[in-house]
Amino acid sequence: MSTQETVYEPIQIKAGLLRLVFSVAFGLIIGRLFFVQVVEGARYQDLAKKQYESKVPLRAERGRLTDRSGREIASMMKMTSFAADPSVIEQRELVAELLAASAGETSQEYLERMRSAKGRFVWLARAVNTVLFPVLDTINVRGLIRVKEPKRLFPHGPLAAQVIGTTDVDNSGLTGIELQYNELLRGRSGFVVMQRDGRGRLRPGINPEREAPMDGQGLQLTLDLEIQRVVEQELERGVRESGAASGTVVAIEPSSGDVLAMASFPSFHPNRLDLASNDDIRIRAITDQFEPGSTMKAITAAALLEERQIGRTDIVNGGSGELLMPGGAIVKDDHPVGQTTFQGALEQSSNVVFATLARKLDDRVFYKYVRDFGFGIPSGIDLPGEVRGRLKRPNEFDASTKMYMSFGYEVSATPLQVLSAYAAIANEGVLMQPRIVKAITARDGSIINQITPQRVRQVIRAETARTLTDMLVGVVDNGTGKRAAIPGVRIAGKTGTAQAYTQGAYDRKNYRASFVGFYPADKPRVAMMVILENPTNDIYGGSTAAPVFHRIVQKTMTMLKLDVRTQKTISALPSTDTVVVPDVRGLSQTSADSVLERLGLKANSVGSTGLIMHQWPEPGSRLVRGSSVRTTLRVAASGSARPSVVGFSMRKAITVIHAAGFEVRVNGSGKVTRQEWIDSTCVIYGTADAR
Repeated sequence: MSTQETVYEPIQIKAGLLRLVFSVAFGLIIGRLFFVQVVEGARYQDLAKKQYESKVPLRAERGRLTDRSGREIASMMKMTSFAADPSVIEQRELVAELLAASAGETSQEYLERMRSAKGRFVWLARAVNTVLFPVLDTINVRGLIRVKEPKRLFPHGPLAAQVIGTTDVDNSGLTGIELQYNELLRGRSGFVVMQRDGRGRLRPGINPEREAPMDGQGLQLTLDLEIQRVVEQELERGVRESGAASGTVVAIEPSSGDVLAMASFPSFHPNRLDLASNDDIRIRAITDQFEPGSTMKAITAAALLEERQIGRTDIVNGGSGELLMPGGAIVKDDHPVGQTTFQGALEQSSNVVFATLARKLDDRVFYKYVRDFGFGIPSGIDLPGEVRGRLKRPNEFDASTKMYMSFGYEVSATPLQVLSAYAAIANEGVLMQPRIVKAITARDGSIINQITPQRVRQVIRAETARTLTDMLVGVVDNGTGKRAAIPGVRIAGKTGTAQAYTQGAYDRKNYRASFVGFYPADKPRVAMMVILENPTNDIYGGSTAAPVFHRIVQKTMTMLKLDVRTQKTISALPSTDTVVVPDVRGLSQTSADSVLERLGLKANSVGSTGLIMHQWPEPGSRLVRGSSVRTTLRVAASGSARPSVVGFSMRKAITVIHAAGFEVRVNGSGKVTRQEWIDSTCVIYGTADAR
C-alpha cells in the first residue's frame, strides 16, 4: 500500500463520518419540522395567532322597553370601552389619568389592573361617554384598545326604576324586568378577530373571522308613563307629609290585570346602582307582605253576601264597641256603631261586627273565598321576587282565627295580592292574573307576539260584586274613606290601619296605613292601592293614604279617556293640591327659582340682583300648586337697608346680613330670636343665648 493510499483512507473515513453527521442532523431537522408543522402544527399556529391576533367581543344590543303607548322607557346608546395589552402598552400613567378623569375611578386602580393582568387583554373602563371626554378618542397609545359597546340608556331617569330594573356592565339583567326577561332582551354577542401591528394596535385584517351579534328583542310594557310619573310624585309627597318611613302604590286595570303603575319610595336611579340600598331596589308591591287590616273586610263581606248569610241593609249590632274573643283578648272599635246596617258597619269599619259575622261562615267556606281571591298563592305576575304571603289552612284555625282574619289579622299578603282581590270585585267578580308585559317587539318596534290577558277564575257572582261595589262607594261617600272622594265621580274603596307585626309581637308604635279602591265605580278603569309604612303624623289610612289616592285620581282621570260628562266634571273641580311654602330667604334668585319650581310654585321677584331678603307668604304656610311666591332681592352693598332676620336660622341670618353689606356678631345658636344694631354691625341672639 502506497503512502498516498494510507493518507487517503483517514480522509474517506472522516468524510463518511461527516456525511453521516450531516445526514443525521438533516434527518433530525426534517423530523422536527415534520413534528412542528404536521404533528403539532395546529398548536403552534394557535400560539402564533395569539401573538398577532386577538378575538374582540361584539356585544349585542339589548332590546328596547316601551310603555303601553309606545313611549320609550329604556334603549341603548353606543359608548366606548377601553382595554389594554399589558405586555406592550405605553404611557400607562397618561392613560390611567385620562381614564380617571372620565370614568370615575382613581388612576392607581387603572395602573394596578395593567400590572396584575394575566394574558394580553384586560378591560380598563367600560361604557365611557367619549362625547364628554373627546381627548380619549384622539390619544394614540401603543397597546390601548378601544371597543364600541352598547349601554343601557334610561331617558326618564329613575322613573319606574324598581320595576324596570338594572343591568351590569356586560348588559345582563340584574333586577326587575331586566332580570325576568334577560334571555329575551340580551340577544347573543358575537366577535371579530383583530390583527396586532408592530406597535401593538389592533386593526381588522383582510376578511377577518367574524360572528355578528344577534340583537335582543324588545318589550312593550303595560305601564303608562304619565300615570307612573304622577304616582311617584304623589307617593313621595305623601310619605314626606305623613312622616312615613316608606310607601308603595300599585295601579292596575281590572279588566285585563295590566299594571299601569307600580312605585315605592325611597327609590333609586338605575344608572347609579352603587348608591342604592336593597330597600331602594326591591319591588315592595310583590316582595313585602303585611297584615291587610280593615281592607280585608271587603273580602269577608264578599263571602257573606255570596253565601247569602246577610244582606246589604240587614241590621247588625256592634254593641258598645267591644267584643271578648276566645282566649280572653278584647277587640275594640275606635267609634262604636251600636245598631246599624251591614252597609253602615262597613262604612264605619267595625271590627266587632265583622268578627261577629265571620262566625256565620264555615271555616272551609271562608278559607275557600279568601284563597279564591288570591291570598296565600303567588299572583303569577311576570316580575322576579314575588312572595306568596301567609294564609292558614282550615286545619290550622283555632277558635279565634277566622274572627281575626275577618278584619285583616292572622293573614298576610303583598300589596299586589290585596289590590288584585279588589280588582276582581271591580271586574264583576272575575280575578285576572296581573301582568307587566303586553307584547314582545322587534327592533323596529313592530309587534312579534301579543300577550293575551289571563282570566284566573270567577270568585263571586257579578250581582254580588255590584252590591259590594255600592257598599264600597258608601265607605268613600259617608264613611272612613271620605278624603278619597272626588265630587262627581263614584269611587269605591276601603281604608286600612294595621299594627306592624315584628319579632313575634304587635308593635303599638308602628302602623301601616292603607287605602285601596277603584274608579269610576260604574265602569272601573283603574284599581289602586296606597300603603304608607309607619306614618308618624297620623296613623290612620283614611287620614294619610286616602288623600294620596285622591290626588292621584284627580290628576290621572283626564288620561283615561273617560266619557265627556266625567271629563267636564273633573276639569271643573277646583284644585285642592297645596304645598308647603319653603324658606328661600338668603338664596339667590336662581337657586330660589329651582327650589320653588320643584314644588310647582312660581317666583315673583322685586329687584334684579343680590340675595332674597324677604318673601311672602311666610315659610311653612300652604299655597295651591301653581301659585306665586313674592320675593324681594337686595344688592350686597354698604348703606343698604338693614335686613330683619328674626326667625331665620343662624346660618341663613349670617348669609343675609353679610349680603346686605353689614358685619355680624353672634350670640347663641338655633333660630334668631332678636337682633340689635351697633353702627354697621348687627348683633343676633339665638334660642340658646350664649350670655
